[in-house]
Amino acid sequence: MSTYDASIKKAFLSQADLINTREHCSADPGKLVSIDCAVGCQVRVVRDSTQCALYTVKEIRQESPDNVVRIGQSGRRRLGAIDEFDAIVDSQVPHPAYDDAEAEANSEFVERLTDDGTNRVLVACAPHGGAIEVHTDEQAERVAMVLAAEGVSLWCCKGWHAGGAAFDRWHITSTDISPASFQLLNSIRERGFTYAVSFHGFDEQRILIGGAAPFSLKQAIQEALQASVADSGIPVDIATGGDYNGDRPSNFVNWLTAGGAGGIQIEQSLAARSQYGEPIADAVAGIYQRLINNNP
Repeated sequence: MSTYDASIKKAFLSQADLINTREHCSADPGKLVSIDCAVGCQVRVVRDSTQCALYTVKEIRQESPDNVVRIGQSGRRRLGAIDEFDAIVDSQVPHPAYDDAEAEANSEFVERLTDDGTNRVLVACAPHGGAIEVHTDEQAERVAMVLAAEGVSLWCCKGWHAGGAAFDRWHITSTDISPASFQLLNSIRERGFTYAVSFHGFDEQRILIGGAAPFSLKQAIQEALQASVADSGIPVDIATGGDYNGDRPSNFVNWLTAGGAGGIQIEQSLAARSQYGEPIADAVAGIYQRLINNNP
């Protein structure tokens, strides 16, 4: 991967997406080519040895000088800055070598894949594991473990930050995740899984089932999850619109499925993940076990 020295500047008023979305930036097309990136890819913006965050390049614009990268105010604050500053733009998104313990100790971000190279049935995912959306990676790993005999695949990312800002530094929205920036995800992007499920966390006090999968599958998962948290008072709903609907074709959990047929996205409150993470994962695994065995 490659880097270049950049000057981080304020977004223009005309760049509404950058102003309104803290994970987005714009960059000069020539500079992006120099690090083998393009619009839609993710990049690291490194302010100093302790200030680093991921951004999605949502816009290209000719800049003079060509090393200007534009980010809105909320995006600059992810790096502890209000004003403009110098930085390094790096096309290396996950750290290439750290194990989980090393990544946590060094406030880093890593990508993981468990896959036999042939499985096309189910992939369990957690793009925001580690301390980004805590316990979600454990849930995806649990599904893969319970269904290990079926050769189920597992893809997840994990990020940590010593200052407790892992979400601010490493979160990339599911509809923005580019396989060009995630080598292991890219290796399975054309597999065409029959099923894909992705575990997430959010601030709402409920569990929300979304994705582009058929409504009948969402209903089956809803019933299983209601049983798994029956004594908690946590509502389990099916998304019918809004920010967490998860049904866009650009959502990675959908394009991982055969013909874009659609995956399942499960958003969960912190209480659900912390207190019922394993029962939730087991309930999800149970639904897919029946589907894999053609046992409705």
